[in-house]
Amino acid sequence: MNQGKNPGTQMGLEGKNVVVLGVADETSIAWGIAEAFLACGSQVRIGYQQRFFSRVRLLFQKHPGLDGRRCDVLNESELSEFFESLGDRPIDVLVHSIAFGSPEIFTRPPSQVSIEAISQSMTVSAYSLPLVVRYAKSRLQPWSSVITLSFAAAERAVPFYGLMGVSKSALESMVRYLALELGRQKARVNAISAGPVETVAALGILLAFNQDPESIRRLPGRLLPESLQAAEKEGPGLRESDPMAFAKLVWKHVQRGFAQTSPLPEIICKEDIADCALFLGSDLSRKVTGQVIHVDCGLSTSLIL
Repeated sequence: MNQGKNPGTQMGLEGKNVVVLGVADETSIAWGIAEAFLACGSQVRIGYQQRFFSRVRLLFQKHPGLDGRRCDVLNESELSEFFESLGDRPIDVLVHSIAFGSPEIFTRPPSQVSIEAISQSMTVSAYSLPLVVRYAKSRLQPWSSVITLSFAAAERAVPFYGLMGVSKSALESMVRYLALELGRQKARVNAISAGPVETVAALGILLAFNQDPESIRRLPGRLLPESLQAAEKEGPGLRESDPMAFAKLVWKHVQRGFAQTSPLPEIICKEDIADCALFLGSDLSRKVTGQVIHVDCGLSTSLIL
């Protein structure tokens, strides 16, 4: 790239209308994507749940030009109002970065998870995508891009991810069917399968395991148990005195474990994922749809034992 040039100008993103749903705080992958589009000169609106507003408010303070509104995607009146409030603005890029699972989704054996928990996880993590598209569809332009976020557990079983992996599998399937539907109006739908990134959601999984030690003993594999042991050695007493700080320490060891078994032995950050989102949101990917693009240092392509 030429020095001094806005990357958004070169990628055709300057002035584009971008909607990013699922921002919780500055660690969110959704926020990393929103921030990247802002840097490219795009007009960005974020959607967030009201329970996260105290954190999201800090983002508005740092970025006075940022637009945003509360949007619980399971509240259809709120979802409708979110898109209606755009007025006559079209949507060039729509980012869906939404998922949820109760602790039992991650910590219990699959056969022991309640139907209610499975249904909730599937509804929030997978069905919310077509629901969002339903309300956004009339605003999508020719060559608009819809992007959602997935994880390697959609393709193979990851012990500590539990049945959330099933929800991600459904989400990836939904991408293909929505691509078929929206292709009629030349809009595109793709997923980014991201490697492990430290987010509030990721730390929440570790907190769930920390509160249920028996669930750790049941887990197949060594990554999480060994990461817990390493964190306990590095921060003695932290597990009880500051569970969140302990979870962050564990996650760093989890990330290192993933990196050690990847062709590119590097740790993934939200900026890596955001760069892929810029590509998918730009005209450079105008003939790419129905795909799952892995930003995982090659983890999904190999088995390094």
